[in-house]
Amino acid sequence: MRSKTPASSSGKSSVKAKKRGFSVGKSVVGLLILLLVVVILFTVGFFLLVQFTPFNQTKINDFNSPTVVYDGDNQKYLTLGGGSSSIPYSDIPVQLSDALVATEDHTFWTSPSSIDFRSILRAAFIDLWTGNATQGASTIQEQVAKMVYLTDNKTVTYKVKQVVLGVQLSRHYTKQEILDMYFNRVYLGSNATGVEQAAKLYFGIDLRKHPHLSWDQAALLAGLPQAPSAYDPLLHPHAALLRRNVVLQNLATYGYIPQSEALQLMKKPLGVSAHSMGENAFGAHPLFTNFLLDWATRHGISPAELMQGGLKVYTTVDPSVQSALHKVFFTSQYDSDWPGPTKGTVVEGGALFLDPKTGGILGAAGSRKQDYTKLGIDRVYSTSSPGSSIKPIMEYAPALQSGKWTYTSILDNTPHNFGGGYEPEGWDPTAPGKITLQYGLQWSQNVASVWLLQQLGIQNGVQFAESDGIPISPTAQHQLGIAIGGNLDVSPMIMAQAYEPFDDNGVQMQAHLINEIVNAKGQVIYRDPVAAKQIMTQKTARDMTRLMEDVVEFGTGQLARIDGWGVAGKTGTVQYSPGLVGNHPNWVRTGWFDAYTPTMVGSIYIGYDVTTPEHHMSWVTLDPSGNAAELWRDVVANAVANQTPEQFSVGPYPYANGLGSAAQVLTQPISNLQASWNMATHQVELNWKSKAAGTVDYQISRELVSLPAASPGGSSDGATGTAGAANGGSGSNTAGNGGSNQTTSSSAGATNGGTGNVTAGANASSGFQFIGKTSSTTFADPVTQPGATYTYEVQAVDTSSQLAVGQPLTVTITIPLSTLPNSGAGGTTGSGASGNPAGATGGSSGTSAASGGSGNSAGTAPSGAANPTGGGQSSGSGNPAPPAGDPQNPPAGAPQSPSANP
Repeated sequence: MRSKTPASSSGKSSVKAKKRGFSVGKSVVGLLILLLVVVILFTVGFFLLVQFTPFNQTKINDFNSPTVVYDGDNQKYLTLGGGSSSIPYSDIPVQLSDALVATEDHTFWTSPSSIDFRSILRAAFIDLWTGNATQGASTIQEQVAKMVYLTDNKTVTYKVKQVVLGVQLSRHYTKQEILDMYFNRVYLGSNATGVEQAAKLYFGIDLRKHPHLSWDQAALLAGLPQAPSAYDPLLHPHAALLRRNVVLQNLATYGYIPQSEALQLMKKPLGVSAHSMGENAFGAHPLFTNFLLDWATRHGISPAELMQGGLKVYTTVDPSVQSALHKVFFTSQYDSDWPGPTKGTVVEGGALFLDPKTGGILGAAGSRKQDYTKLGIDRVYSTSSPGSSIKPIMEYAPALQSGKWTYTSILDNTPHNFGGGYEPEGWDPTAPGKITLQYGLQWSQNVASVWLLQQLGIQNGVQFAESDGIPISPTAQHQLGIAIGGNLDVSPMIMAQAYEPFDDNGVQMQAHLINEIVNAKGQVIYRDPVAAKQIMTQKTARDMTRLMEDVVEFGTGQLARIDGWGVAGKTGTVQYSPGLVGNHPNWVRTGWFDAYTPTMVGSIYIGYDVTTPEHHMSWVTLDPSGNAAELWRDVVANAVANQTPEQFSVGPYPYANGLGSAAQVLTQPISNLQASWNMATHQVELNWKSKAAGTVDYQISRELVSLPAASPGGSSDGATGTAGAANGGSGSNTAGNGGSNQTTSSSAGATNGGTGNVTAGANASSGFQFIGKTSSTTFADPVTQPGATYTYEVQAVDTSSQLAVGQPLTVTITIPLSTLPNSGAGGTTGSGASGNPAGATGGSSGTSAASGGSGNSAGTAPSGAANPTGGGQSSGSGNPAPPAGDPQNPPAGAPQSPSANP
């Protein structure tokens, strides 16, 4: 009998396993076929690319002339590099050839191909990862191709071109010829292009006369192409020594010299010194050459590309400005304006000047002569705290931009805790507790500046400063200390750019040095992008210029004055111990002066590279920011010596408002306000005294307090009358219909043909109405009602912003009843008295006009026979003209009620 148990499934599992194995095998085979197809297609494609890519053999024989650098007027300024040389391969020492091959491409002699696929894949991966064609060529052929042909922009196809051209070089030239091309074109640091120039510069050897180098000399030169500036033996001897020893080891590794010899050679000193090569950019223009190469490097152009020659570089440099910087930084002519010693470890500095209209850099200095190093520290980019030179950007400009502050606004300068234990101190313990905004910036008051930023709102200050290019860390954005430069790091490059909008109607043009670079074929291979940005309003820029003119004319920047020239700027001092505290309150780390004329903006900072108890500046005998101001003046005065002086469109604010007592004066600028009635001219005359005369205007407002009670026989419902206007204008009033709660609207008639209307009830109350403005301390009001009582208000206002200054004063006066002349003919009907002025009693009407003007009114007769309405006219002399201005539409900015500054 058969078993009921299920049959074994092992057979099916075996079949499935075979199927899976077959499937995997098919996949592997498929991938191999696909890979083979890709390789074949790549090979065919690459072959076609090599065949059809143009190859200009004549260019191999075109040896580059030096790179020419032009100034802002397109005049030749300097040359870079010596251009290509043409030393024959027979004059190139074999030691040098072996050292180069051992280090740059050890398969050069044995490989049939010029392509190093492993290096290409590595470089391609890094380039794709970084998004830039930054990796160097791998084989010697590719490096030659780069030197000879690829002086264009680095693009996606840059690496492909390099490989293709390397293959074509191998097809057309022997390897000895390719090495010859290499040695004549390679940049080897310190303005030397080619081994002929390098051997002469570093060792004083003329290879044409003595074609021999020792192994260690050859190893030094062969190690330079990888990073000619970083391994420059004159600039960085230690790095050059390490690199030389790497090459010596390569020579031993690949069998050119014994290991023992290599080790012995590694113990030798470099044995280099600078030898003359004729014209040298570093010798003729050391500061600018350093800055140009640094700028180029920061913008993706290596010094080697410029030094290999054949280029035209069009810059924005102004030779007069650069020459002035050279005098101040690189000669001893102005040593007396620098603090500290002139030998040994000296106070260093950096400077940048630019054109405010274009953003073009006019000149730069990154070092004094005493510590100058080719391609060394470029202090144009060195950062430190800006000290008080940040104040115009961080709080004063945004405060003015808000419209809530003016130069006469009162700031709190009393030392106190601003929260969290932050208690900034001022440098002047005698400074007043209340100061004007002008005084605060003019005399660089720390407490007032912090208070202003707090009132403005720290984020508003941060937003403005960041828009202007000031970098602020997330932590510093919440610290009030940034008002006086705390926790900020800026450079002359940043500060010159940030001050530029003050000098160009609020517009910031992007700073740039190179307009364009053109290669030997006339192709533009680089162009500096230039963008414009509106940082502040034109009014804010103008007002800040006036404030910073005050700094130079009357305040901390007086040492920067230049005869005939408008100068606006701000000093900055950074203490050794932050916040003017610590054991050494007179020790200083950094001094700044950032300023501008109508034609240029410049930033200068001074200080030791490393501040220590042995190396620091001091307040004695001059604040180092004063030294920076002197140096700024030295540069600009030299640069503009042959130019016609220029001033800003507006001058500094009044000297009086920058005094320590100005705040007290402006808190109550008006005193002794008096009002009187002039019987001869029939007008109210106001006069007062002012401590701020000449710096403020005065706005006059009037309130009708009450009208006289009705006379016997007149109407209890109201009264009418007319005040004439001068020069053909008219003024009229119309009676209300009685009642104790009537509203009055009062105004002055216009001077030249304008009109003004008054509607009044017997017990009316109107509030103050604007009636005029004056710059003098007197005012006359001819438009009044006989017997009425008025209160006058006088408010001082800033001449520029028209914002209120201090508190207003008021005075009250009652006009005599017998003020209008009882003349002219008055016709009546009904039971009113005849011949009286219109609107007094009875039913009569009349006019009183000045200079041909007319005034008309209709009175309501008292209850009587028929209550007729009287009518009549008269002419005669009236009152003088009221002040100009539309009382119903006061000028823009005129306050409608008393106001106080923040």
